[in-house]
This record gives sequence, C-alpha cells and structure tokens, in this order.
Amino acid sequence: MDPQRAAPGSASASGHGRVYQAQRDQYVDEHHQHHHYAAAPDDWMGPVPHSVRVPLTAEPATALRDRGELRERLMRSVTHGRGGPAQVLQGMAGCGKTALARHVLTRAVEHEGVIGFWVDASSATTLLSFMIGIAADRGASPDELETAHRGRRPASDLAWEYLDRSGEPWLLVLDNADEPGLLRDGGWLRRSPRGTVLVTTRDTASEIWRSCDTWPMGVLPLSAAAQLLFDLAPEAGAPEDYERLAFRLDRHPLALSLAGNHLRRQLLERWTVSDYLDRLPEDPSELLDQASDPSEEHARARFSSTWQLSLDALERQQVPEAVTLLRLLSCFAAQPATVPLGLLSPARLDATALPRLDPPLAGARADAALQGLVATSLVSLLDVPGDRGRPPVHGLQAHGLLLDTVAGRMPPEIRDDLVRSAAGLLEAALPDVADDQDLRLLAPHAIALLRRARGAEPLALVRRLRSLHYERGQFTAALDLAVATWRFSRELFGAEHTEALTDACETGRAQSALGLFAEAEQTLRGVLTAREAVLGPEDPLTLDTLHALGIALYGLGRWDEDEQLLRRALEGRERILGGAHPDTLDTRGRLAEAVGELGRWDEARTLARTTLDHSKAALGPRHPNTVLGLLAYAWAVAGQERWDEAAPLARETVHAAAEVFGPDHPRALAARHLHATVLIELRRWDEAEETLRHVITARESMLGPAHSHTLSARTDLAAVLTGSGRAGEATASAEATLDGYVRTLGPDHPRTRRCRAVLRAAREACAAAPAAEETS
Repeated sequence: MDPQRAAPGSASASGHGRVYQAQRDQYVDEHHQHHHYAAAPDDWMGPVPHSVRVPLTAEPATALRDRGELRERLMRSVTHGRGGPAQVLQGMAGCGKTALARHVLTRAVEHEGVIGFWVDASSATTLLSFMIGIAADRGASPDELETAHRGRRPASDLAWEYLDRSGEPWLLVLDNADEPGLLRDGGWLRRSPRGTVLVTTRDTASEIWRSCDTWPMGVLPLSAAAQLLFDLAPEAGAPEDYERLAFRLDRHPLALSLAGNHLRRQLLERWTVSDYLDRLPEDPSELLDQASDPSEEHARARFSSTWQLSLDALERQQVPEAVTLLRLLSCFAAQPATVPLGLLSPARLDATALPRLDPPLAGARADAALQGLVATSLVSLLDVPGDRGRPPVHGLQAHGLLLDTVAGRMPPEIRDDLVRSAAGLLEAALPDVADDQDLRLLAPHAIALLRRARGAEPLALVRRLRSLHYERGQFTAALDLAVATWRFSRELFGAEHTEALTDACETGRAQSALGLFAEAEQTLRGVLTAREAVLGPEDPLTLDTLHALGIALYGLGRWDEDEQLLRRALEGRERILGGAHPDTLDTRGRLAEAVGELGRWDEARTLARTTLDHSKAALGPRHPNTVLGLLAYAWAVAGQERWDEAAPLARETVHAAAEVFGPDHPRALAARHLHATVLIELRRWDEAEETLRHVITARESMLGPAHSHTLSARTDLAAVLTGSGRAGEATASAEATLDGYVRTLGPDHPRTRRCRAVLRAAREACAAAPAAEETS
C-alpha cells in the first residue's frame, strides 16, 4: 500500500473512522470524534487516512533557504539531546516553521536512524487521534487503545508510556500547536529519554514554553528570499527582478513559495517576474491564492486565510477585540516602521469610533487584544532606542502582507470609521511642540494612512507633518510625505485642483532641498503653468511657485533665469504683501544670492543688507528670516573678498543659526560652511579642516553623500588639504568629489567646474613636491 494513500476502493459507507496498525505506517482518521481501532488492513473503513510517520505537509519544491544555523541546532537536539527540553519553533503564519520541521524529521529518519512521528496538534481531536496512533505504532494492544479511547485511562499516559518504552529512538513533531492550552490540559508535552519533541506554533506567550527551548522564526533575508523565487522559477527574470518581487512580498516564505509556484506552473500564459509584479494588487492574497493546490482544502495552505486561523483562535479565547485592533493597525505602516504603544492608550482609543465598531474595541479591552495579537505572532513588540537623553520607545510592528490582507478584507462600512480613528490617534500623539523623535516615529504611519483613506480627512495631518519635517531640515522625510500627499490629492481632487497644485509645489520645494534640482524644475514648471492659467500671474500662490522654481534653477547653476523669476516674485510680493512680510524678505535674500553668483557682489551686498535691516525691524534679531538674512549678508561680504569684515560676520552667523535652527540643521551647516570658506582665505587650515569635516559628516547623514551641498564642502576640504601641504590626500578627495558632481549636476555645472579647478591645483601641487625636494 502506498504510504500516503489508501488503496482505491478501500472506503465504505461506514460513518466511523478507524485506526489500523501496519508493519511500518500507522494511519489515523477521525469522524464526529468517534474512534475505532483494528489490527489489520482489511478492517480499515473510511476516507483516506494519514500516517503518523508521514509529515502532513507537501514536500518542499526547493531546498530550504537560510535557517542553516537553526537546522544544525535542531539536528543536535535529535542526535545528542534526547530527554532534553522540547524544541519549539515560534513565528507568524507562513514563516516556514512546518517546512523546517519536515526537513529536520526527514533528515533524522534518513541519516540518524530515528523513527519520525508527525502529529497534527491544531485541535484536541487530531491531537488525541494521532497520539493514540503513535501508541499503536509502538506496540499498544487493541484493548489498551480502546481503554484510552473510552476515557478509562488518560490517552496521554498511554502514548508516553509506549514512547518511553520504544526500542528505537524517535523524533516527535507536534505541528501547528497554536493553542498550547490543548497540550497543557491533555498532558501531551513531556520529555522522554528515548527521543526528542519538536513543536511548531504561532504562540509566543504561553507558560508551557518556559520549560522548552524556543526558536523565533521570521521572514527571510532578501538574498535568500530572492533565491527561493529563483529556485522555483529560474527563467522568469533577471536577478534584480527576483529581489524586487521578494521585497514586495516582504520576504514572507509562504508568499514567496506561492508566487514562485505560480510562475513555475503556468502553461498557457508564461509570466515573467516583472509581469507578476505588475499584476500584484495592493492586497496580494487573491493572486497568491491562485498558486495553492486546487485539491488543498486546508486553510493553512491559502495565503488569504492563514492569518484568520490565529484570529479564530483568539475569538475562541474570548478576545474578539483583536480583530478590530488588527484592522486599526492595518491603517498604519508595516515593519520596519514601529507603532508607539502610547498611540494606543485606552483613553485615546475611547475618544475614537473604535468602541462603536463590531467587534467593539474599548480602551479597557485594548491590552487583552494586543496581548492576543502578540501571543499569536501577528504582531511583535520591541523597543526603539530613544534620541540622545530620551528613554526607549515601546512599540509594536506588524508584517506588511498581513496588514495588506486585513485591509483588503475590511468591511467597507467600517473603513471610514477606522481611518478617522487612526488619524485621530496620530493627531493626539503629535504634541504641539513636536521633537525629531515624535516626527520620525509618526511620519510613516501618516503616509500609510493615505493608502487606506477614501476621503480628505487625513490630509491636514500629513501636511502638518510634511511642514514640520521641512522646517526641521529633515528633507528626505519631508519629500516622502510631500509625494504621498500630492499623489493622494491628485487622485482625490484632480491634477489641476488648487489643493493638488499646492501639494505639487511642496513636492518641488522638498526636491530642491534634497538637491534633486532637475526633478524640482519639472514639477514646479507644471505647477506654474497651471497656476498662471487658473489663478493669474499676480496671485500669491503663483508668486510662491516663482520663488520655489527660482531656487531649483539656482541649484542647477542657471542664475540668470533664477534672477528673472525672483525679481517677478519680489515685485509681486512687495505689492501684495508689503516689503516687511517674511515671504518678501525671503525672496529678496534669495535674489541677493543669485546676483552674487552672477558676479555683481556690490549689488548683492546691498540687497542682503536691506533684507537684514528690514527683517530685524519687523521680525526681531532671532527670527529665522533674520538669521537667513544675516547669512546672505555675510556671504555677500565674503564674495567681495573683504575677509577681515567677513570673518566676524561669519562667526556671528554660526552662533545665531545654531541657536535658532539647531547645531546640525542644514541652515546652521550652511553658516558653518561659510565660516570655513573665510578661514580658508585666511589660511587657518586646521580650523577650516575641523569645521569642514563636521559639516561633511552632518550633511552626509541628513542630505546624503551625493547632495551638492555635501560635495561643495568636500571640494573646499580638498582645497584645505592642498593648502596645508597634503596634496596627495587632496587629489584623492577631489577626484571622488568630481565624480559625484558629474553624476548629480553634470560635467558643465559651475560647481563641477570649480571642483575640477581644485583637483587641477592639487595635482599640480603633487607634481611640484618632488621637484622641490630635488632642488633642496
């Protein structure tokens, strides 16, 4: 008889399941929880049974990827750890626990001379049936089996008595033990000197695991995830395509296997990995489920339902609120983003619509709901290191595919209430004076909220976060928020709507701040065209766009065009807003910079001085606009090469910018950089080098190594190294910087040309050094 299938025609009309003992394989079936035991194959009645020696899971189509160290530890427990604690694999649904257990069992049976037993521990019924089957396999008599079945003797005692008496060593796998109370209440989890117990479970919180060795399992590393896809469908794309799909599927083993099988099995229409990615919707479960075996009825093999098993278990444990909490979390960002636990405080939850949903989530039940999600590996807890001087932030993370699946199956009648509740929780968690840590933790969740929303409710929150990030100089996050907001408002209102154009303009500003000047020009020219057509050339919003576009052109080195746009903006703002308005002062200061770059330094100084005086009078000496005016004025004086006058102005600017913006804000770094350029001209090499290295380090962290401001500081550092007699270092530094300029700004940008001149001077200094040594 085939060890995994009953002989054709072996089923009868009997409604009872039976057990029979063969020479090698013990089969167990169940029906209405009534069990009958017989000793010969011809007594078998009922549907196709399962073998307690055959894993109840399909053999993997590929080799296991990653998990190598854990595999070896488990094998050592089989060969040298008999009688020791049970080995427990813990993790979320579909993370590969069962596949790893099957691998260990197969290897132990084939290479270590042990007998392998596989038990479905997902329910009390299957657990009882399979363990009695093991007792039969190890030699229990029909009478003993019947006694245990009738409840006249604990079935667990019978099973473990025969396991302890086994003449051969064994490995017992208790698969899908997601409700560990079943193991505890039945006394099924024990030790034996004759073998090793291996458990797979989603549960991480039960007291029963305290006496066990527990091994957490999660998603695969990206390289292993991509390799798994390649193993299944080796001719479906380029290496980078497999990585993109693995990343999109969050490196989740079950999702990867289903996607790979889909690509491998297609006959009539052959998809590439790129085709699969193009067809993958926001909720990927429907497409992933298409690769499930059509004959497979078990929910664990279908991606769309594997998570639901954990929620069903929580409902049986009287924690239905976990469903609503998980739906709420699906409005937020997935890992690696962290949801601060303070966001879910009971008082804040009670102030939302959540207590009125079905099932209701009241603040008093939130802790139990969260503990349930943690216990079933649907979410995980972690501490995020706090900023300097701040304590760690307690938070939680959830897997992206889980959240996408939950959101895709969210009842439409509660979606708006959930989104509003999530937005309200984020608003409540954002203090009036938010610090960098608050912004960093909340920003990804605001972006994710837009993915779930159908109305404009979250927009005000996301825009506020965008503005706060920009003001703090956190331009990368500001751009992420700006792009998400622009995309959302464009889809909600239409591309030409005033709100969509405002979000587009803010995107252009953030692009400029990050040194993406070409992209910013394209974005802002589109906004300018639309605003001039809809609002007219003198509307304040049109003037805002002129100003922002001028900044982008400045970054591109097109200073004459920058000047023209800024003069238009200045004339309009002076007429509409007045000469002392902060926006007017900002434009005049920017105009001074454009004029200076064009070599008209006296005019630039006059413009900058006027801006500074007006700003001091109207806004005060420590207003951000005043400090920017001081920076523009000090820069113009340096441009006139009046170094003795520029030096104290640059020092004053450094102190003022650090006080107003913070020591490592991009504006404060600009002031430091200006001071360093003055120090270079004064040949104070050590001070200039120290200042520039600080600026470079901070800019690389905030703006990136390829940002034009970072490259500009590196150019000046190469000049310092040349001036201080270290021409070899200067040459290497300038060469790397020149490559960066060519890639980001092009070979003919004025900044690129200046770097090329610094490199030439460094090389000449290198060449002159040997000649000087020979002369001496």
